[in-house]
Amino acid sequence: MTAADSIRRSRPDVNTSRCPGGSTQKRDRIDAFGSTIILAPSCSFRMALEEHWLFHTACVAYPGLAIVVQSECQPTTSVRGSEAELTPMLSSDAQRMLIEENAGGSSRISEAMSFECLHRTFGARLLALEMELKYWPSNGSITDYAIEVDDAVLGVSVTRAMTKPGERLVTEAAAGLLRKKLNGVVRSTQECISHDLQKQILHVWVRTAEEAEVIKQAYANTIEPELASSTAVLVTVCGLSLLFDEKSRAPMARCGRLAKGAKDASHMRVLMESDPMRCNANLSGVCCHVGHEQ
Repeated sequence: MTAADSIRRSRPDVNTSRCPGGSTQKRDRIDAFGSTIILAPSCSFRMALEEHWLFHTACVAYPGLAIVVQSECQPTTSVRGSEAELTPMLSSDAQRMLIEENAGGSSRISEAMSFECLHRTFGARLLALEMELKYWPSNGSITDYAIEVDDAVLGVSVTRAMTKPGERLVTEAAAGLLRKKLNGVVRSTQECISHDLQKQILHVWVRTAEEAEVIKQAYANTIEPELASSTAVLVTVCGLSLLFDEKSRAPMARCGRLAKGAKDASHMRVLMESDPMRCNANLSGVCCHVGHEQ
């Protein structure tokens, strides 16, 4: 008998937990009809029971295992709602991800919702945001955030599979996106020096189940084993338009470092003071009269 058959025979509607004194209360998790459903204020998350168990096992117990699974995110907010409407419904760490600066781009909401999904579904705890992770060398690929799940330290990279209006996602485009992101995951894992990332999760947001199938087919048929490495790929179908329509912001300087070739104020002051033409340029009267003092 499979797990799904067992669920159908016992037909539980909602899991309940025994409280002190013998009363019961509803949990935020439902196991029914072969699926695990997580209820949260902002949305509900659904995964097949087997994939839910397999994904957790791959991330925590078998760090060398590469896998791709699918989930679904059903927002409770309007798909045409605002960020202000969504924010209070998220966990405190997901709200922090919306507020704190990242490396730029249009990914704050998709990253916050990614953490919300992993936090509600697998109990993930936020360890570091994008700008808090350090790398050597510092000009390579970066991870969006780091989490801890059952003592396993994991990096998470988030992307969205998007096409131009009216166009369908095709295998070639999906394969290109996966190759780019998986290559970045491998590099950032190797170069991260602030956290020992045991493995990474590539979280791919899509709008429809059809697009999710294209992503999975591209992964299965075109991605080389060395590129898949040990990355766990989570493909999530979501109808929240905010997640896909967020406007980009100017990039922030990574890890507080100046752009290559730039000089800070103290460096510029030293250069000015050591300029042999400084006196002739009348930049300092004191310098011009030093040689005449007795």
